[in-house]
Amino acid sequence: MNLFDLYYEDYEKWFEKHPKIYEEELKTMKTLLPKGRGMEIGVGSGRFAAPLGIKFGIEPSRKMAEIARNRGIEVLEITAEEMDFEEEFDFILMVTTICFVKDPLKTIQNCYKALKKGGFLLVAFVDKNSPLGKTYEKNKQNSKFYAPATFFSKDDIINLMKKAGFKNFECKENLYGDSLDNLKFKINDCNGGAFKVIRGKK
Repeated sequence: MNLFDLYYEDYEKWFEKHPKIYEEELKTMKTLLPKGRGMEIGVGSGRFAAPLGIKFGIEPSRKMAEIARNRGIEVLEITAEEMDFEEEFDFILMVTTICFVKDPLKTIQNCYKALKKGGFLLVAFVDKNSPLGKTYEKNKQNSKFYAPATFFSKDDIINLMKKAGFKNFECKENLYGDSLDNLKFKINDCNGGAFKVIRGKK
C-alpha cells in the first residue's frame, strides 16, 4: 500500500504544524512559476497546486487524490513513470516528489515529453548537501515519510534534467538551518539553503 495512503492525516498535520515553512516554500516556488496550463506531479493533497493555481495533477495515492479533488484539483491516479502526455503543458511542477519516484530519469523524461516547446519543468526538493538535508539523511530511518526517500543535490537534479534535454537552468532557494525548529527564511539564488527550486526549459 502507498505510504501516503497510510499516513495522509500526518501529512496534512505537518503543514498545520509548520505554517511558516509552508508559506516560505510557496513564496519560493512563485518566483519561478510561469503562466499557462500547468500540472503537478505527485500533487498529493493539493497543498501546493491549489494556492499556486494549478488545476491538474497526477497522484498514485487514492487518499491524497481524494483530498486534492476536494481542493478543486483534477487528479489522475497514476505514477510519474506511467505518465504519457505529449506537448500538453506550459509548465510542470514537482514538489519533493523526485525523492519518492522509482525512476527519476524516466520521470523527468516523461515531463519533457509532456511539455510544449519552450515549456518549463520546476523541481522543488530538500538539497541533501544543505544542513537540513544532512539532518534528514541522517535521521531518515526514523521517519515514516523519508525512510524510503532518495535525497538529491542541486547538481544531481540538474544532471538528470540535462540528460532529459532541459536547458537554461535557474535556481532559487530558502530555509537555512539544520532543523525545522531553528530555520531562517530568505529567498536567494542557490547556494546553501535547504529548499531548492530548479527550473529548466524545453
